[in-house]
Order: sequence, then C-alpha cells, then structure tokens
Amino acid sequence: MPLKLIFLLVLAVNSYGQTIARFETFEARNKDLYWQMAFDCGGKRDSVRAAVVQMLKSKFFTFNVIRNEVGYNGELKHYRIDCKRYGRSYLNTPRMFWDGEWVGKFVVEVFDGRYTVKVYAMYYESVAPSTDYYKTEKPVKGRLFDAVMRKDGVTFKKNQQAHLALLGQSLRDSFSLPLE
Repeated sequence: MPLKLIFLLVLAVNSYGQTIARFETFEARNKDLYWQMAFDCGGKRDSVRAAVVQMLKSKFFTFNVIRNEVGYNGELKHYRIDCKRYGRSYLNTPRMFWDGEWVGKFVVEVFDGRYTVKVYAMYYESVAPSTDYYKTEKPVKGRLFDAVMRKDGVTFKKNQQAHLALLGQSLRDSFSLPLE
C-alpha cells in the first residue's frame, strides 16, 4: 500500500511541474513564449522610471500602459519588424516576420540603475498568397508559440531559431532607451 501512495505522489508532482525550454532571450513555459531582457542604465529608480515612461510614450506600438508598484503593464499592437535593418531579405525570411503585424502583452519592471522588459502572449497576422485562379491573398493569423515550437511544446524548431533571434533583436532595440 505505501508503494502505491508514493507512486501516486510522484505522478502528481510530475504532472504539476512545468517544463521550461530556452533559446537566447526566449523561454517557453505553460504553452506560451516569453521574451525577457534586462537593460542597464544609470540613475536612481525615479530617474529610470521617468526615462522608461518617455520611451514607452514615444513608441507607436505600446497601448493601454498602466503603472503598477514596480513598473508598467501594457499591450503591443501593430508591432512590425524592420527586417532590412538587420540584413534580412524577403527570400530568406518568412512573411510572418517580414510583413506581419504582432500583438502581445508586456511588463516593464523598474529598479535602481536598470529595468527589465518581458513580452508574452504574442500573436501575428500576415498574408499568404493564394493558389486559386484569382491569386488573392488570404490573412493568416497564429500564435508565436505554435509557429516556433514543436508539437511536444518543449523543443524549439531548428528552422525557426534564426527568425526567433531576429524577433528578439528587434524587441531589444525597440525597448532600449535612446542614447543621449
């Protein structure tokens, strides 16, 4: 009888635990993909907060920004990646990265001398060429998690890693404070 109880306890702990997969600044857990980066900047928390507020206000893709105890929460809408800026061509970049629009959520936490940004719940909307007679384009929507993760949900697709690195670099540049 005690052996059966131990087996059930181990089974319950394993099913409750979460598997985390990482690639560069991305982390996959709980069937979602998180991008997180810490940015260093000088100054006390109040001056960092003021600089972060100015940065968030200057972005055309940040919406519904709400202040909380440690920073800000908000939504990304109409986020686009400038693939040419990073040396990518139309032929070697999927359309969801090349001309897709992204939506998601973000959290910014402010500390003395630094701030962290976490982006999650990212979805894309792009167009796919049609193969029918009229050659119209069809809208394509999807989750970033589903596009870059294998069906097991814990392994990144090898053929999507370069594109994921492109998205990470774009997010890093978008949330960096401007140099003075």
